[in-house]
Amino acid sequence: MLNFERAKEQLIQCLEEVKKIANDKEKSMIEAIDYEIDKLLKNRFNLAVVGQFKRGKSTFINAVLGEKIVPTAVVPLTSIVTIIKYGPKLKVTVYFLDGSDEEITVKELDEYATERGNPGNEKNVKEIVIEYPSEFLKKGVTLIDTPGVGSVYQHNSDVTYGFLPKLDAAIFLFTIDSPVAQNEYEFLKDVRDHAVKIFFVLNKIDYAEEEDVKEALDFACRVLKEKLRYEEIKIYPISAKMALEARRAHDEEKLRLSGLPEFLSKLDEFITRDKGRALLLSSCNSALRFISRLRFDIELEAGAIRTPVEELEKNIDVLKKKMKEIEEEKKDVLLVFDGESRELLAQFNAEYEKFKNSEYRKLEAALEKYFKSNAALPLKELIEKTREYITGKTLEAIDSWKEGELKRLAGASARITGRLGEKVEKIITGLQELTANIFHIKFESFTRIENFKEAGYFYYNMEPEKNYLLLTPLSIAPFLPGFIARKMALNNLKNWLEQQFDRQCGRVRYDIAQRMEKTFKEYYNYLEGKIAETADVIMELVREAVELKKSGEDRIKDRLKELEAFLERLNEIEGNIKELKDHLERIA
Repeated sequence: MLNFERAKEQLIQCLEEVKKIANDKEKSMIEAIDYEIDKLLKNRFNLAVVGQFKRGKSTFINAVLGEKIVPTAVVPLTSIVTIIKYGPKLKVTVYFLDGSDEEITVKELDEYATERGNPGNEKNVKEIVIEYPSEFLKKGVTLIDTPGVGSVYQHNSDVTYGFLPKLDAAIFLFTIDSPVAQNEYEFLKDVRDHAVKIFFVLNKIDYAEEEDVKEALDFACRVLKEKLRYEEIKIYPISAKMALEARRAHDEEKLRLSGLPEFLSKLDEFITRDKGRALLLSSCNSALRFISRLRFDIELEAGAIRTPVEELEKNIDVLKKKMKEIEEEKKDVLLVFDGESRELLAQFNAEYEKFKNSEYRKLEAALEKYFKSNAALPLKELIEKTREYITGKTLEAIDSWKEGELKRLAGASARITGRLGEKVEKIITGLQELTANIFHIKFESFTRIENFKEAGYFYYNMEPEKNYLLLTPLSIAPFLPGFIARKMALNNLKNWLEQQFDRQCGRVRYDIAQRMEKTFKEYYNYLEGKIAETADVIMELVREAVELKKSGEDRIKDRLKELEAFLERLNEIEGNIKELKDHLERIA
């Protein structure tokens, strides 16, 4: 039988001791340890709702709460994590990067949490905390609404990936109208590395027939088992939109049909029975990651100090030579990446031109057909209705092409960057392994290259000028035969269509191209930075050892004794944590 409080105290003590061993250089690690300790002290269980953009995460959270609180829209959210926790009354607080905060109303959330109200997070929001009197949240659960990965805004994906180490469990949403894509499997692998439990939810079942839902569930189960190597996977089919409508209207039958009550029942069962164990297990995993990283740095420093000066200088030369080789290898790898990404963008531009030329002719024909088939309408009404009709057709055409093209780009970019990420991880691991061999350190790879978060969905809005009156044919219509006025109106509408279509296509092409280039560049810089960071840390530790050797034998002995004590204590802490983790896994 697990004594939760005693186990928690033991784990907090372990984390405190790891924190003492970490020095000032591990500032980000110390912050992460503090976060874990605070989470344990407050029994806060982070349940993150994750998935790609447009999966209905915010609507799902609103359905769980039973009220429309979190902003929902077709536009992506900004790079902001929204935290929903229990409170006696509804309260929304915006926390800013400068340390200040501001209480706002729910109606004002759009101004801080959407790209429309806060483009590029220009208001420097760190996070938004919503307190709400929900019985579900009262059980110590904190719901996390993460920005969608795969949105066109790279910062959304970055923030979501950055939050993964803080989550304890996850609800992964995908939808029936869009099967799980390759990049989602890769994202899921990263989620699995941190979440003790993942719940799979198939949203938007109201979009399909019952047979199609069953087929989609069977397909997703089969593929997820294969990709994630799970023996069993349970996927819960729901309609978050239907559930939210039903809860607001107190329609119990509609709520049942939405599938949400069945899922919440299983989730509640997990929270009631297993939340404490899962929280401890999640913190154990985090602590073991901290220890792995610390041990490498400590053993490297100790190994360098023990190495005779002459040999140490030779080792430094070996490392410098290796780093020169890495620099050349890095250039070659990134050059190939640059070429492949440019080629992909060139293919996109060619596809764009092909679409634009063929689709315009179809739209022009559709406009003429609609205009002529409604010729009995008064001229002004005919013009307005034709324009409304063709605006819809234009948006439909561009949107359909955009969705297909972005899926193609996502798949192609994931293949390119997947190969690149593997090569860079190999470069970094090779450097770490060489360093470990030189200084006789037991090597255990802890570096993980994040998957590429491709520029996914692009939002745009075609807004035709509503005061467009086509004054010429209308103003002179009384003086012209009807067929001439209508012919002039038709020609004007064709000119208007050509301008609108060209403008909207241009906006979409430019935006996708710019965002793809920006995203590729960011990933390029990220990989380059990971290589440089690894090399810098290793060289700094070795240089410090050289300097220490100049300070005399007593100082060297003292430092070695200190490092050995750190390692001995780390091994003890690791043993205690592993013992606790084994116990937690056995009682699952």
